[in-house]
This record gives sequence, C-alpha cells and structure tokens, in this order.
Amino acid sequence: MKKTISLFITLSILSLHCRGQEKEQNNSLLEQLPHHIKLSWETAPENSQAITWRTRASEPKGFVEYVEATASPFFEEHIKKVRATSQSYTMEDGLWYYHSVNLQNLKPGTRYSYRVGDKGKWSEWSEFSTATGQKEPFKFLYFGDVQRYIHSLGSRTLRQAVLANPDAKFMLFAGDLIHRGGLNTENWNEFFPAGGWIFQNIPIVATPGNHEHKWAVKETREIVPLWDLNFCFPKNGPKGQEEQTYYMDYNNIRVISLDTSAKITSEQRKETYVWLEEALKNFNGDWVFVAFHHAMAGLARNRNPHIRFPEIKALLEKYKVPMVLTGHEHLYARGRMEADFPIYAVSVAGPYQNAIQFSDWIERAGTTMQLYQEIYVSENQLDYVAKTVLGEVYDAFTITKKSNGELQFEEAPDLPVESLIPTKDFEKRYDKELVKSYESDKIKYLQRKKQ
Repeated sequence: MKKTISLFITLSILSLHCRGQEKEQNNSLLEQLPHHIKLSWETAPENSQAITWRTRASEPKGFVEYVEATASPFFEEHIKKVRATSQSYTMEDGLWYYHSVNLQNLKPGTRYSYRVGDKGKWSEWSEFSTATGQKEPFKFLYFGDVQRYIHSLGSRTLRQAVLANPDAKFMLFAGDLIHRGGLNTENWNEFFPAGGWIFQNIPIVATPGNHEHKWAVKETREIVPLWDLNFCFPKNGPKGQEEQTYYMDYNNIRVISLDTSAKITSEQRKETYVWLEEALKNFNGDWVFVAFHHAMAGLARNRNPHIRFPEIKALLEKYKVPMVLTGHEHLYARGRMEADFPIYAVSVAGPYQNAIQFSDWIERAGTTMQLYQEIYVSENQLDYVAKTVLGEVYDAFTITKKSNGELQFEEAPDLPVESLIPTKDFEKRYDKELVKSYESDKIKYLQRKKQ
C-alpha cells in the first residue's frame, strides 16, 4: 500500500513538472510571436490607425499588412505592407523590440483587416474600423484605475465591459493602467494580456496616471519610457508633453487628455493652461470630454479634500465642459462643484479600493465595487451609465443640449441603493479617528441627499 501511494505521489510530481515545462514552452513560443498588440490614434480617426506591438530580441524588424476587410479569406493580392518604426529597449525581463505603425490615407467609415510581424512569425488577422467623421450616434467606454491584481481581477472588468458593448468605438482609460509603469513583470505584462484580442480590435485612448511616471524620488515625475513605446497618441499637446497632454477628435466629440502628474516648470504649467483654453475654445463639434488622472478633489478617506487644480477647474467651468472623467481615488463618485457643469466622474475598474470621505459636492457615491462606464453620444444628448462588473446599472444620467446651447442635466430615476461598504482591512489601513467617524459621516451624507 505504501509503495502504491509513493508511486502515485512520484507520478503526480512528474506530471506537474511536465505540465510546468509544457506551460513554459507554450509561453516561450507565444513570446516569439508579435504580442501586446494594440490600437490607438496618433492622427485623425477617420483616415488613420496607429498599431503598436513588441517582439523578442530575435525579431528586430516589424511590418503591418492590411487590407479592406472582406467576408472572403482570399484577399492576398490586395494586401498592402508597411514597415514599422522599431526601437530596442532593455527591461527587467530582457531585451525587447517595440514596433509602431501609423496607417494613413485610409477611407472613412471602412473596416480593415490587419496583422503584424515579419517573415514566418505573424499575428492572427484582426479588424479595426475607421471613424465616419459624421455626426452619428455612437458610444465609448470609460475606465478608472485598473492598476493592481490586473491578471486575476482587473481583467474581468475589461472583458465584461466589451462583451456587453462589442460596438464601442474606443476605450478611454483615466490613468494608472498599471501599478509600476517602468516594469513589465506584473504590470504591462498583465495589462495587455488582460485585454488580449480586445485591444487588437478596439482602440485605446489613455491619459497618464501617477503610476505611469517615475516616483522613486519625490518630485521626479518623468513619464516612463514604456508609455511612449507602448502607445501612439497625438503629438498636438504643449511642447515636452506630446502624447501625454493632447486632444483627439472622434466624429463630433473632442477628448482632451491632461497629464496631471507631469514634471513641468511653472512656466510650462502656464503654457498648458493657455493650450487647454485654446483646445476648448476652438473646437466646433458638439461635445468635449476632459480626462485626467487625479480627481479634481481628494476623496479617499485619508486624503486632503482640497481642490487640486483650481486653474483647470476655472477653465472647465468657463467653457461649460459637460463631463470630466478621472480616477486615482479607487472609489466611485459623481457630482458637480460650484457650477452646473462640468459633471465630475471618478471611477475604479480594478480591485484595489479605498474608503470614501463624503465631500459636499458628491451627488452619488460608491465603494467596494469594480465598475465600467458606457457613454452614449448623439448630436444633442449624452447618456452616461456606470455599471458594476456584473453589468448591473449603478449610476446613470443624461445631459441634453437645447437649441440655444444650454446644457440640462437629469439623473436617471430608480437608481439602486448606494454601496457604501468600507473597503477590506478598513480598520488596519486607516487611522482610528477616520474609522470611528465613518458611520456618522455616512449618515450625514445620506441625510443631506434627502434634503
């Protein structure tokens, strides 16, 4: 009997060892192919598409093959081929080549098939569609911080959002896509596989968070090189902030990204305010969305609730920006400050959660939830819906534009009871006073909303 048990254990160990070796071999084979493939925009979405990916050191060159999509698989004779700009970069996990191509002179409102690679090592064929450039209804997705435990838990928010919204035109991330922006292991190596084929078919628009910057030394806040290597964003921002602070126009909307973590001088900051005002003033479309990482005011229970960017706030109110999309606080909040607009939204896609302080400007709050947001755009109306990772509506409202340009806000009726559960390890993570006052602060918040 003992010999039988011993043999069983030995065989089990050998089986696990073989499976481990097989997994390593499969991973190694996958790494030889182009991976971390993603779409973004460097220039106009109606006639261009940026594509980036990486390969091992053994594959220093890269190409994009593309063609107008057809139902037939026999499109070889129509394929066009473009060589990528390739750059080597050594990381903690080895030497990689990062490749990028910005396809231009594409047809508006057209679907294309593409693949990336070189010689015998090519990715699968995927598809993207150019914008029409017209005023037509569409939607996009907005995510707060993914940041931690991306592989195990952050991934489900990205996937469930797209499964529920396969027709979303792009995915907007409000910073802190990962935890350590200068590292691949457990960071970019989790984020890009978490999206997988999604990122190959739906473009990413992102604004940098503090975790995409170098924070080893206080006040040393340069963007990490992996930001520029992994993405192609517009270079129309202030000098020195290209692809961090920028704007992107999709059909009748403008999305403005502000890098609120950037290491810039006071003079550059003033230049940024001038640039922002021009970007707000000179847009002739229907809707402007401004995205930056840090919420306009601190909301996590142990943070200072002061206004972080008063100059930016003044400009947003002056030009009646409809919506500001942010993250950083690892909780949900939505509301207005002194003015009727903008509506400030703060959200979190990942599992790392903070306890909330119930600031006076909050109109709806939420904690201990993973969320994604659907934003529906038409010529005269915006519909915003925040959903839990299970697809349940948590918050919703509409902004309507009247014929005279006046904006009108209306919260959806019958919203569910607010989730105001303190985060895991609440009593260990926060000072005793903050823990002790939580329930009374929550009651005051709920009573204030009833008034």
